[in-house]
Amino acid sequence: MVDLDTRLLRAFVAVAEELNFTRAAERLHLAQQALSAQIRQLESRLDSKLFDRTTRKVTLTDAGELLLPHAVAALADLDAGVASLHAASRAKRATLRVGLSGTAMVAAVTETVKLFAERHPDVQLEVSNSGLHRPGAGLQEGAVDVAFVRPPFLDEGLSMVTIVTEERYAVVRDDHPLASREFVRPEDIVGEPWIWVEGADPKTRAFWSLADYRGDKPLQGGTRINSVEEAFGAVAAGLAITCQPESSVRTIGGGFPELRFLPLRGAPPAQVAVAWRSSHQTSLARAFVQTALEVGQRTAD
Repeated sequence: MVDLDTRLLRAFVAVAEELNFTRAAERLHLAQQALSAQIRQLESRLDSKLFDRTTRKVTLTDAGELLLPHAVAALADLDAGVASLHAASRAKRATLRVGLSGTAMVAAVTETVKLFAERHPDVQLEVSNSGLHRPGAGLQEGAVDVAFVRPPFLDEGLSMVTIVTEERYAVVRDDHPLASREFVRPEDIVGEPWIWVEGADPKTRAFWSLADYRGDKPLQGGTRINSVEEAFGAVAAGLAITCQPESSVRTIGGGFPELRFLPLRGAPPAQVAVAWRSSHQTSLARAFVQTALEVGQRTAD
């Protein structure tokens, strides 16, 4: 049995389909002389002439006509087999699903994802963002394996550890009576119209709307939003004020020059935590949490 190099078969099929050595060489990204040498080598191994060549045209010989469909089928089967192997390899590749809820702008979050990817190049990371109405970022529903979240929220069934603590800011228009203040306290702003997150978690809403400081003052609805950008837009439009973490102010606030960001004193700071399902902490999730803790510690230092 003749042992044929697939490289020679591909050369033969290219010339047979193009019936032109120049075009076939271009198709294979080869020099024409190299292609001609491969065809001669194949003909020598088969002890058969495959092409009739003149200065004007190239045609298949009877032997070439006989070989062509088998060569095409053999290469197709080989390519399909290699594709199947690659698909199986990709399917076996471990995947870690990472959720974000209002945390994409936090430097420690992006640094954790980057560092984990460098340490685990064989793990495929699938990162997804959730709106502010889903503070668990899909963890409770099992849509992600680990997530960066902003407690507090209804977190039954979840475990989490804080990696970042950051100051909160009151956000007002530059023509607001409080805009010239160096800072504000909760009692200064709880009477203002407030942004309203559609379908918000009750604990999340209470924390960000300063419910503990309202006493008998009801929360005044200003406008419904579901992202930090929408919150800033509502304030810029004069519809409401909002309370936001330092990372949001730093990364997104610059796009709203008409706003003023006033440090909020006398209220607990905001937190960013890495969270996972208590009953489903995989080895990959543990490795990711450890990476997040390392990054958080480095950021704190």
